[in-house]
Amino acid sequence: MQQNSSPLLIIDSRYTLYDFRQKTTYKYNTVLQKSFQKLQQHFQILVVFCHSKPNTNQFFFNEFQKNFKGIDSKQLSIQELKETSYQNQEIIVVTHNYEQFTLNQKYQLYYFSSISQQLEKKKKLELKYYEKNPRPKFHISHIQQIMSFFSKSENPFCVGYYFYPKKFNELIQFEALITNSNFNYLPIDFRFQNKYREIDLLFHRFMDIYKRKEINMKQNEVELFQQNYDLFIKENKQIPVIDSIECLKLLIQRDELNIKLQSIFDSPEFQNVVKEHNIKIMTPQQIVFENNGQPQDLSNLKYPLIVKSKQGALTANCHIMAIVVNEKGLIGLFKQEQFKGQLILQQIINHNSIIYKIYQLGSKMIVQKRKSIPNIEVNNFKFEEGFYIFDTQKDLFKNVSECLIKVDEGIHECSNEVQLLKQIELLSSIIAREFKLHLFGFDIIGMNWKFYIIDINHFPGYKNVENARELFEQLFIQVSTKQMRI
Repeated sequence: MQQNSSPLLIIDSRYTLYDFRQKTTYKYNTVLQKSFQKLQQHFQILVVFCHSKPNTNQFFFNEFQKNFKGIDSKQLSIQELKETSYQNQEIIVVTHNYEQFTLNQKYQLYYFSSISQQLEKKKKLELKYYEKNPRPKFHISHIQQIMSFFSKSENPFCVGYYFYPKKFNELIQFEALITNSNFNYLPIDFRFQNKYREIDLLFHRFMDIYKRKEINMKQNEVELFQQNYDLFIKENKQIPVIDSIECLKLLIQRDELNIKLQSIFDSPEFQNVVKEHNIKIMTPQQIVFENNGQPQDLSNLKYPLIVKSKQGALTANCHIMAIVVNEKGLIGLFKQEQFKGQLILQQIINHNSIIYKIYQLGSKMIVQKRKSIPNIEVNNFKFEEGFYIFDTQKDLFKNVSECLIKVDEGIHECSNEVQLLKQIELLSSIIAREFKLHLFGFDIIGMNWKFYIIDINHFPGYKNVENARELFEQLFIQVSTKQMRI
């Protein structure tokens, strides 16, 4: 029988394509479909369903066939898999349970690492795997990383990484975290100590373990994660980190962040540039308010206001905000569950529907001008309740327009944009230096000569940034080289 010239890629569907613990079907289907399309250009693909429970196996098999047409898939028992022969010169197997999911012929194993897997079972398997195959090239957490099969490098730079699924799928779409001739990428699970493999750099969004709404981890696992991370940092001070948790903590409390930013604006370094221009960047006026259910004096507040949580990250409601146009609206808003506890009451800055989104990726600054919320006036507010809740991660203009009687559809260009961009460039470089951050973003809004910075976010989405993968790789080398000089 003639052998097939394309490498055969056999994928164990368990954990690889869905979250087993939540028993949800294929998350991020669009990303997976794109990944399969790329893999089909290089491999003959077979997805195997071999769950021990027949009903579970049938359910996920049907879901896969419905969502991923054109990808060969079969229901096989472990024994049937072992007894099947394949006519391919090269065979690659992707599985987390490599002791059972085996063939009776030669193949290259890729160990699939997933935090959805049960901790004790995974720990035992993963440590044993590295005893047999210490090369991180064959340790992955997304099927598209199989492209590392074609990498021939013997001693590449090794990046250890941890990302929750949403952020990881953002990165994988522009082919970051895929091993190539210069870089290996190793998934790190801090639920147990990772002493079995040296890395050259740690790349992470570790603080996302506290986002209960998005991360399916038990409390004891979160605590274990944190303890092992702290121990790893303590024992490996020579390994650079992008970015350190200590630096990220400065971004969490919005009131403290505002004070730090104002000190930057007041510094001689920044003031010297302001003198050369006809514009000024500032922090918006705001107060911290404790909504504890007790009667409080609200008579001195000026409306309209933006109300948001004091904590700018790590909470389920950090992207949920409200527009409030009067005292009645504020009292009504305080009854809403997501607006309990410490809040920021911030002046609304009308800015003619223009927002400047700034992304810093290492030494590269990217500025994107986008449509923002329309101008808000108290006498143009639609709802009698006096408040309107919205999600900043959705279409802002469309979302906020819902609460206005009349909407100005136009965008009014900034006449001082050249001077503004010069100040933004200086501001971004100072933030990187003072906060010791490599990956962050912030927003600038305003008009005429007054502009305001709105929060700082660690590791924003870079999906619209050209050459993002190359910029990340440059950053890894720059940070590592800098660490070696210390």
